[in-house]
Amino acid sequence: MPNIINKKQQVRGFIWLLASFFVIFSILASVIFLSYTRTVFQSADNAINEAIRLYDNQGLLSTSDNNVKKSQPIVSSSTRADTWSFDKNGKLIVDTSVTDPRQKAMQKALQATVKFKKSTLTDKAETYKIAGNYYRVIGVKFKKNAAKSYDTIAANGLIMVNVTDTMINLAHFKKVLFWSFGLFGLLAVLVSYIISRFNMRPILKFWQQQQDFVNNAAHELRTPMAVIQGKLENMLMKPESTVRDQSNAIILSLSEVRRLTSLTNNMLTLAKSGSNMTKIEKKATNVSEFLGEIIAPYEEMAQFDGKKVTLNVDVDQEVFIDQKRIHQLLVLLLDNALKYSDEGALVSVKAGIEKKKFILSVADTGRGISDEAKKHVFDRFYREDKTGNRETGGTGLGLSIAEWVVQAHGGKITVLDNTPQGTIFRIALPL
Repeated sequence: MPNIINKKQQVRGFIWLLASFFVIFSILASVIFLSYTRTVFQSADNAINEAIRLYDNQGLLSTSDNNVKKSQPIVSSSTRADTWSFDKNGKLIVDTSVTDPRQKAMQKALQATVKFKKSTLTDKAETYKIAGNYYRVIGVKFKKNAAKSYDTIAANGLIMVNVTDTMINLAHFKKVLFWSFGLFGLLAVLVSYIISRFNMRPILKFWQQQQDFVNNAAHELRTPMAVIQGKLENMLMKPESTVRDQSNAIILSLSEVRRLTSLTNNMLTLAKSGSNMTKIEKKATNVSEFLGEIIAPYEEMAQFDGKKVTLNVDVDQEVFIDQKRIHQLLVLLLDNALKYSDEGALVSVKAGIEKKKFILSVADTGRGISDEAKKHVFDRFYREDKTGNRETGGTGLGLSIAEWVVQAHGGKITVLDNTPQGTIFRIALPL
């Protein structure tokens, strides 16, 4: 994948992840703050509602003008609410009998700064800053000439609870929440960056696999097509030649056509393996009979080359497998075992049950596979021989198909070293 596309994809993924984290944290912080705020003011609001209920029971409140919802249930509170009374002009009523100069000065200051406002006549307590302190306040309207305060007729009142300490704690909590949000925000940036890079890895891997697949397929197709084209052009240059004269060219061309057919079939199988076009159809199978039919022709073929193929089955129950695909798997493994082994080699096929799994192995005493090649042996078009030797006719797709067949059965295929030499392909399928 070009670097510019890689960077754009990574930046886009980073931005989306960061935005998602930001939205989630914002919603979480808002819910926590609102819930905490409602909880810390609950005691004060209950005390205010208790006072309102008391005044209402005494018949002091003007029901036509007061908006307090008296029908709501009141929860008792240990907090005590205070009431500041105001005359009809909205002036705070104070105790005129006070002789202490400090208290008188304080009362005058309060009268100058605190005025009754109609906006406080609500059904919900609000927080106000009054004379340097914070209060939860609800304004009420008294019945005409019904309430007195210090021998003065009270027209309105503010029922309040001092919540200065609560506001200080709330401010501290807000600060903690803010710094926590900032810290987790930085963490979210780091996590988003790491995840965006991590998510790009499989994309880049599959992109590279696709590029390699296309390049290798083009190379594998170009070679036999070039051979066929060259032979046909050579035949056209000798129109007087008979079929017998051109038999070698025809045989070679047919061989390349078969190679092309095998290659395209394998490529089609692998293409279908990544979609839902090909489904595994399992059915109960007698393992001994099934494997015996597959191994029989290879036993004869091996004898012609001075090799030997053996079968050992230790399965006393039917196994559910896709017979067509497992047949294809065994053919691929047996072909490889015979191709890459010399005269006198032994290829042994074993089947058994281990830990509730059907174990199938194909072992040979051939050339073996290097440790580095084992890491890539199931990659498409991979061949350990990089010289382009076509004597074996391999395309590097067989083991990729074998791996897909095993994975489609929910199993696992591994490649191991045989003792003293050779290779073992071990397949484990769940029963």
